[in-house]
Amino acid sequence: MAWPWQKPENEPEDTLLQEVTQTLAQVLGRSPGRTYADIHPAAHLGADLDLSSIAVARLAGLLQKRHGKKPLPFHMLFVKPDGSMLRDIRVSDVVTFLGRHLYNGHP
Repeated sequence: MAWPWQKPENEPEDTLLQEVTQTLAQVLGRSPGRTYADIHPAAHLGADLDLSSIAVARLAGLLQKRHGKKPLPFHMLFVKPDGSMLRDIRVSDVVTFLGRHLYNGHP
């Protein structure tokens, strides 16, 4: 699987997906370290995983804490390039966002 961002040589391709999946499991109250079929890259946070806006904020907070080198603009996850708002995002959108901001030096 090829991700749309660059990463250091020692960073396996699925590390961010695994981190996001584990963090989602934590937010959803599931045991860490187990695989859940409903948490997959194409799953929508709201429609498929039933996360509330508070749960999405908790997810962002936990991911920020894990990658706290610099503030990450999580509010941009729900903004389209034209400036309009998205109603829901996929797990893969979160992974892509993290990769872009952690490995490509985006602000």
